[in-house]
Order: sequence, then C-alpha cells, then structure tokens
Amino acid sequence: MVKHLRVDREEKYEIVEKWFLKDLEMIDGKEADADNPCFDMHFHRVYSLEAYSCASKYTFARTLNKLNEMYLKKDLKIVNFDDTYLNDDSIWSSNNRDCLVLMRICFYASNLLCLSLCPLS
Repeated sequence: MVKHLRVDREEKYEIVEKWFLKDLEMIDGKEADADNPCFDMHFHRVYSLEAYSCASKYTFARTLNKLNEMYLKKDLKIVNFDDTYLNDDSIWSSNNRDCLVLMRICFYASNLLCLSLCPLS
C-alpha cells in the first residue's frame, strides 16, 4: 500500500505496507450491483480499502487475478464483483478498450436516431 504525499509542487509516494499475493485469500467487492469503489482484501486479517474509482477497483481485481493465474495458479476467491466487468475477455472490460466501447455505444445511438427520424409509410 502506498501513501501519496504532495509537498509544495512535488509529489511523493511512501510505501506503507506490503502484502504477498500468495497470502491473499479473497477479494470482496462489497457490492456487485452498485458503483462503489470500496473493497476488502482478506489476508491473515481483513483490510478495507477504497480505490480511486469503481473502474480502478475492477482493474485492480483483474490484475490480481491474472497475476494469480500466471504465477500461483491457486484458487483465489473474488466475490461481490460483476463477472461481466471482471472477465478480461468481455467487451466491457476497460483494459485499453474504452474507445471501442464508446464507439459501439455511439454507433447504436446514431442508428436509433436515424431510425427514429425515418418516416413511416
């Protein structure tokens, strides 16, 4: 865990605490159906954390899951997260695909607009 400090115009980061992925038992997103950046990480004790945003919480969970799959291959429980956004193969995952999602939404919105303006005969 890193503490962010701003001294005058200079930004500094201080390592406050370190955890090992092998000791992580579970990540609890608290609310899967709400836009809530808070989550719990279960090690030998439970740490309640708050991400910058809900999107960064999901990115963090996906990253931990991918690291676990690559190196540890242990059963990491990730609960109270929406699987649609948690799976990396989903179109809605925000790992450098935000433009693609935005383009599809705009495409569908423009189609709806064109259809609504077409006269029915």
